[in-house]
Parts: sequence; C-alpha cells; structure tokens
Amino acid sequence: MKKSFFVILIVLLGSCSKKQTEIPADVLSHDQMVRVLIEVHLLEAKVKKLYIKGDSSQKVYNHFEKMLFEEQEITREQYRRSMEFYVEEIENYKAIYDEVVDSLLARQKAKDIR
Repeated sequence: MKKSFFVILIVLLGSCSKKQTEIPADVLSHDQMVRVLIEVHLLEAKVKKLYIKGDSSQKVYNHFEKMLFEEQEITREQYRRSMEFYVEEIENYKAIYDEVVDSLLARQKAKDIR
C-alpha cells in the first residue's frame, strides 16, 4: 500500500514539474506556426531567386509577406509575437522547426523526382 502511494506521489510531482506553458490567445498555435513558417521560407527562396539586390529585395519581400499574412488571416504583429513566444519555449520552437524542415525537404524531394 505504501509503495503505490509513493508511486502516485512521484507521478503527480513529475507531472507538476513538467507544466505546459499555456499559449496566449494572440499567439499562433503550433500547427498555424508550422504552416506560416513553411510559407515564409518558400517566400524567402522565391525572392532570393529574383536576384534583386538590397532595398528593392526587401520591398518585394515585404509586399509578398503582407499578402501571405492576409492569406493566412494573421497580422505581422501576431507573427512577431508568436515568434517571440516560441523562441522562449525552445522545445516547442524546436518541434515546430523539425516539422517545417521535414515539410520543406519533402517538397524538395518531390520536386527533384519530377
């Protein structure tokens, strides 16, 4: 009986110490963040392929980024706040980027097969 009590106590204490940080309402969810970052990286690659230098490149990027955010129904500020939040939650940030990289690699592989 004492043994099972201690096991339950240890499990409860362990679950308390692994407290999940609640995502604020103005921060994108994990899945939203993955989708947006995939699109942001694809946009960066497309602008880079245009071979536009300096300020012109940034203006083109900003224009298409604004369109991307409108399409995703988010604001630039919401994206910025979400990035700040996930950078502080490094394990979540790593998990998000693992999915982003996997998706981009899969897209590249599919493109190379064609």
